[in-house]
Amino acid sequence: MNLPKIKIVIIDDEEDLCFLLSNMLNTYGFEVSYFHNLSSGMEGLREIQPDWVIIDNNLPDGLGWEKVDEITDLVEKVRIIKISASPDSFKAKYREFVHYLIKPIDVNSIVALVNAKSNSGKT
Repeated sequence: MNLPKIKIVIIDDEEDLCFLLSNMLNTYGFEVSYFHNLSSGMEGLREIQPDWVIIDNNLPDGLGWEKVDEITDLVEKVRIIKISASPDSFKAKYREFVHYLIKPIDVNSIVALVNAKSNSGKT
């Protein structure tokens, strides 16, 4: 019996990053979708109900990190990876299901994090 694929949604306005990261994550067996702004990303989250969301902060239509509470309301047991090009970006209060990575992103770091945390439930 095949286990369902882990679903990942990327919300980032850098089109090349989304394309490359989604292709690399697909090779690891993840089901990946991406969006380039908050409005389409939030709609995509409603429809896809992913296991993981990778979200940039500075998006054309707002600050992605401010949507963490809304994302967790939309998608039960979702885990979030907040990404930023700035190592000094504000890190919100600690939550076990919210993680933080600095660009440029190493796909192996994402794969290791997703694999390590996907088997444990959101607390």
